[in-house]
Amino acid sequence: MKEELQRKMAKDTPYFGHIGIEVVEIGEGYAKLQLDFKDHLTHPFGYFHGGVIASLADSAGINAVMSILHEGEKALTLEMKINYCAAVKDVPIYAEGRVVHRGKRFAVTDVDVKSADGKLAAKAIVTCAIS
Repeated sequence: MKEELQRKMAKDTPYFGHIGIEVVEIGEGYAKLQLDFKDHLTHPFGYFHGGVIASLADSAGINAVMSILHEGEKALTLEMKINYCAAVKDVPIYAEGRVVHRGKRFAVTDVDVKSADGKLAAKAIVTCAIS
């Protein structure tokens, strides 16, 4: 999928706008997304909510896969496994997704979610169905 189309799709995705996900970089089998810290994205102790971190990881994984799709193909998340490594607050977080396997019917991505200062907040594996 062409990068400009992918950026437009991200911009037009209501959920991205709702929580504030922004595309930073798209490459062949790679995507980097950003999410700024906002109070409404936190849990009761003031850190990024785990669901928000998972959303960013999922979005980075699927965008990495979308960058290698052929004309007419679509991808949807099939499964995700995430490990939370550190709590983050008051700074933006970034998710970098890299495709590590692409078959005919599915792709697997490796995703790191880091705080702006480089601290690993979460590690995810996102598997996407391709149709």
